[in-house]
Amino acid sequence: MRELLEKTLAVNELDIKKHLRTAAAAGLIGAGAAGLGLQKGISQKPVEKPAVTAPAEEPAKKVSIDLSKIAEIESSNDPEAENTRTGARGLHQIMQPTWEEVVSKMGEDWSWDDAFDVEKNTQVADYYMNTEIPRLLKHFDIKDTVENRLAAYNWGVGHLNRAGSEWMEKAPQETLDYIEKYGSL
Repeated sequence: MRELLEKTLAVNELDIKKHLRTAAAAGLIGAGAAGLGLQKGISQKPVEKPAVTAPAEEPAKKVSIDLSKIAEIESSNDPEAENTRTGARGLHQIMQPTWEEVVSKMGEDWSWDDAFDVEKNTQVADYYMNTEIPRLLKHFDIKDTVENRLAAYNWGVGHLNRAGSEWMEKAPQETLDYIEKYGSL
């Protein structure tokens, strides 16, 4: 166990002790195993880390969606907006199945009628846009970009996934217009 931690974590004795205690506390390993890190005999010399030979990749750009732009596009900032065709409600025009799923994941007990509440609608839109959509994009191995998040919000992640990397050629004009409107606000 000790050797495995030294090799895989490339850490010194104090770090190994900390990791073993954390793992024991979390129930990942037995408390007896945590004692291994406290025994004398673990190498006192720090483990050498391999030299980095590949150039470092550029840090990923943080995707940021302005929800005030989404509210403008979706409802013209009308918290009482309701789409009679789709049933979407509120400032960010959230559909009922999405509302119910996200509210549940957020641990809230808000009703569908709460979709007209500006604060609650904004919290659900924010969670969906900045937590759920990125999780789904990652699941489907779709790059997290502003355009992909907007397309997922407007068209749906499932459609985006089925369309593949050439989704812009297959997306409805409404989705392409949505992305364009967002960029122009």
